[in-house]
Amino acid sequence: MLQNLDSGPVPSPEINAASAAQKAHVLVLGGGGFIGRAVVADLLGRGCRVTGLVRNTPLPDGAVSVRGDIRDFDWRQLETDLPDAIVHLARIPGRRRLSRWWAGRQGKRASKRLLRWLESLERLPLTVYVSGTLVYGDRGTLPTDESAPLNPIAFQRDYVKAELPFLETLGRLPVSVVRPPWVIGPGSWFQQFYVQAARNGGKLTQFGEGQNLMSLIQVQDCAAQISAVALGGEAVRGRIFNTCAVPALTHEAFVRLSAEVLGCGITKVSESELRRKYGQTVYEALTFSMDVRSREPLIGDFPNRFPTAEAAIRASL
Repeated sequence: MLQNLDSGPVPSPEINAASAAQKAHVLVLGGGGFIGRAVVADLLGRGCRVTGLVRNTPLPDGAVSVRGDIRDFDWRQLETDLPDAIVHLARIPGRRRLSRWWAGRQGKRASKRLLRWLESLERLPLTVYVSGTLVYGDRGTLPTDESAPLNPIAFQRDYVKAELPFLETLGRLPVSVVRPPWVIGPGSWFQQFYVQAARNGGKLTQFGEGQNLMSLIQVQDCAAQISAVALGGEAVRGRIFNTCAVPALTHEAFVRLSAEVLGCGITKVSESELRRKYGQTVYEALTFSMDVRSREPLIGDFPNRFPTAEAAIRASL
């Protein structure tokens, strides 16, 4: 299995939002996405100057939109106004197995091309690559921090290819990696599968016995932690960060709490039915178990706004 190239925790960087972000220029790749828009909004709130590379979706007011695709964008266009940091949230999507395999290869090629451009610069911006904790695989009840070996499952079997070039540069280039767990918020999977189901008079779905652990973070807290890493300078260089906020709870407890907040019932789907209907990849993505932790003080000491599952759910309606 692949191993993380990490060497233990460092003291928490002292990040003063007003001073660290003052006039800082941050480029957000994929700024029009679910997490990307929240990161752009958080950075603007800190006083940063924000540019976002987007394909179609416009950015929040106050940010500068640049249209392009990470597969062929001419990074040299940025050299006249070089960012101080880059947050990489852009993804090449793939809906089916073959297209995901191809997306992974394209993502890896795009990552290498971006890194080659960075290496050509005299002043290298800190680049924060945002991945996901699904790269650790199904961990059962084991606490999973940044030292866990990589064992990607489900969609990450293909998408992790785009992350590998960044892992290979840790310690050599100013690169950091951030891995969020389940990110909950308006417009997310939670909106689609839970809120809409409740509003349409349906029931929330529990998969199997529901004893697998889920680690949650509300999108605003996730964005704030990503921003803090992007503004962390030398103290975060070469580090891996699992974003954390809500203590892990079982899938059963999450569905039950969501049903209470939304005022609806619950229906159960067996794991065998889930696998038969949607295939192995979706089955793994919906039933894997992980108790996500972080050994980084920057994350452990972070002042999250929504530190409980109920608060995160209510903030996501």
